[in-house]
Amino acid sequence: MGDVIHALPVLSDIRAHDPSVQIDWMVEEPFADLVRASLLVNEVVPVNLRKWRKLGIRHTWQQWKSLQARLADREYDAVIDLQGLIKSALLACAAKGPRMGPGYSYAKEGLACLFYKKRAGWDPQAHAVERLRELAAGLLNYRLNGKPVFYDIRPQKVLPVIPKGAEIWFLHATARDEKKWPLLQWRELAHRFSDLGYQIKLPWGSEAERVQAEKIAAGIAHVEVLPGMSLAELRLRLGHAGLVIGVDTGIMHLAAAHYLPMVALFFATPAWRFAPRFNPHAISLGDVGHQPSVGEVFGAATRLLRGNKL
Repeated sequence: MGDVIHALPVLSDIRAHDPSVQIDWMVEEPFADLVRASLLVNEVVPVNLRKWRKLGIRHTWQQWKSLQARLADREYDAVIDLQGLIKSALLACAAKGPRMGPGYSYAKEGLACLFYKKRAGWDPQAHAVERLRELAAGLLNYRLNGKPVFYDIRPQKVLPVIPKGAEIWFLHATARDEKKWPLLQWRELAHRFSDLGYQIKLPWGSEAERVQAEKIAAGIAHVEVLPGMSLAELRLRLGHAGLVIGVDTGIMHLAAAHYLPMVALFFATPAWRFAPRFNPHAISLGDVGHQPSVGEVFGAATRLLRGNKL
């Protein structure tokens, strides 16, 4: 999910280079709504590799032939693989046109490069968003200008004061255990904001995440475990958040792409590469090997609530 969000600025970059271009996007079906929300995509082509594999080789072959048939009447000027994986390179083979992607020293899986007619790279010290922007610019021969644009949204120039009673979203859920902030720390943070009169909202995406949300909320006033939602519903509902506090997870990057005031927690992934620096109303805490304390998170969040990032 995070990779999809990080790739969104490539759309506006390409359209700025050539306003007449039409862009189709092949994406894993669970994340298709995130791409459909962009006004710059001509057509979304969903695939579901996990489901295909689960149903066996015969089903996978049938879906592959169906995908080829869907794209058979199109001839693309460029078929760009932004992931640099063998699976994404193979999927790119379903479309007609010159395939392009990251070079051997940049691709996540070097064998994927064998499928590309043209290759490019990026600054190794660049942020995850800028890596994809630089890759596409190198492949299509245009120069990058300006900051990344995700959706048809611009950040507020002045951070507003967030009143008591506003919603604070805790983005606690992540599939990787090493990215999880301890349950007791979420609960202590919830107690502090509940005592101040804020409404704490806990989204979730799986049964395990729902159980974790229930444990965070147990016995604390003004804390609500949200109902299950599709990504499209979640994206709209997220707009009600006055402040977001979250670990390095897809929903956190989605909130950052909407320029919501946020405190982003990093301790299992490098902040220099993944922190939402493009969001002027974001504070990032921690780094690999350093887990932020409740006091650090509460202090940063309080500054944002007061309309003061510094």
